[in-house]
Amino acid sequence: MDLVITQELARAQSQQDAASLRRAYELIKSANLGKSEFDPTESFSPDLFVLCAEQALKMGQPEMSDDCIQMYFKVKGPVTQFLGRAHLCRAQLCAPKSSENLEEFENCVTQYMKAINFAKGEPRYYFLVYNASVLYWHMVRPFLKPGFHHHLISSLSQIVAVLNQTEEEDKEWRAELMLELLDCYLQAGRKEEAAKFCVTAAPFIKAHVPHRYRQMFSVLVQHELVDELQLKQEKRTSVGLSVTYDINVLKAKLDKNDLPEDVGAILKKTYKHLSYFNHQHLPSVREEK
Repeated sequence: MDLVITQELARAQSQQDAASLRRAYELIKSANLGKSEFDPTESFSPDLFVLCAEQALKMGQPEMSDDCIQMYFKVKGPVTQFLGRAHLCRAQLCAPKSSENLEEFENCVTQYMKAINFAKGEPRYYFLVYNASVLYWHMVRPFLKPGFHHHLISSLSQIVAVLNQTEEEDKEWRAELMLELLDCYLQAGRKEEAAKFCVTAAPFIKAHVPHRYRQMFSVLVQHELVDELQLKQEKRTSVGLSVTYDINVLKAKLDKNDLPEDVGAILKKTYKHLSYFNHQHLPSVREEK
């Protein structure tokens, strides 16, 4: 019977066939109740609950997906990757309907963290950590607004830590979440934690995602998260960092309403550096063939 259900699900996926999905779902329900039209003693894999739930979710059938997930958790199948995938389905099913509903948000985050905590202990399940982080971020983005950033810190910091622990190969994605977590710390007024986080985040981004480092450097300067002497030494390593440093020092002083008297001279010097920087990065003219 597993083969018949698998074939129906494959047809539903390849042809976006709602009728095949429905047939697979009905067969799964019958087997779960022990009333299969096939041999009732025939083995039935609990994995099929999750496979059907995932396909139903993709095809806009949340009620069917939720029913499959409930059946899966009731049968208490073996601990496999499908347990993590079931948690991911449940997390997507309970996504907040409004960015004002904090209770729904926290419930949804709990489901994502269940999937991540399950997967992080087994290298063959690391792909679930990555998938969960992407789905989680899609869910939380509406909550990135004034007064809400502090609600993301606990879960986002754990996800960043687990991606580091599992040595996720997509370093660009890890850098993206690091920068977002840093912004959450700062928006929430938790500057000490932001500075501590930068001790590891800044070197990682500089080494592995260098094209994002100027963004990190600008935050370090504007919010004074690193020793000033260290920043001054680092700005000498490139024209781009020098310009970034000057601009963000002025931003920091402007935030404190403490602009220096020689602001005009600083801007002229920065403009000169910027012109040199742009000249360096102009594409070369191709020779006529």
